[in-house]
Amino acid sequence: MKAQMKFQKILSLVTIIVAALALIAALSFFSGNLSDIMAYRMAGLDETYLGRLDLDGDGVPEYTFGVSNPIVTADYLASANSWILSAQSAISTIITLCIIFFVVIAFAYILGMSSRRNYYITNHIMSAVIIAYSAFLAVFGIVSMISLMSSFYNIKFDFPGDYKFIYFKDMLNLPEVSSSPLMFILCIVAFVLVLGIALAWLYNAVWKIKLMKGEKALLSDSIKEVA
Repeated sequence: MKAQMKFQKILSLVTIIVAALALIAALSFFSGNLSDIMAYRMAGLDETYLGRLDLDGDGVPEYTFGVSNPIVTADYLASANSWILSAQSAISTIITLCIIFFVVIAFAYILGMSSRRNYYITNHIMSAVIIAYSAFLAVFGIVSMISLMSSFYNIKFDFPGDYKFIYFKDMLNLPEVSSSPLMFILCIVAFVLVLGIALAWLYNAVWKIKLMKGEKALLSDSIKEVA
């Protein structure tokens, strides 16, 4: 039993650390190479804003964005903006789930999960909640990251070499976005660790139940001998 109690104390501490890592990974998602993609947000980028582009200054627009040449906004801006909106929605959900995970772990501490020798019904319920929630968070995070990474590589950042497109890109100060998968990989690793936490708590629960049954059996045998 001493080994199991030591294990659950260490597991509780590691769970807090992993929960923090998952939250930090989610909060840091739009950093690094992905910070540049935020320049592609289409806030205010409509026909009125882009209007007409007079390249030679003669008062006659040579190029009109939006309706007359929708490929500019549809292929080179809308795809990036759509991805950003999807990514922001997914990351916001993940951050919320990570915060809730912290609350769950804190509640587990209040119930004495890290130091209790014997589990009561509330402890068993709390253990089941931690296992189920951490597994859900891990799966949701991993699936979301894989989906976002897949759609990220479908975004068109390779503007044609045509001077009109180059001027357009420079005018809006659109950066070159690196295709590095680093942030996706870091987040996936964090959620794989969360999945490991779910499995560790499951192992802890099985171990605890087995030891409690063993102690109960020994106690029952001792009572019979005394009687």
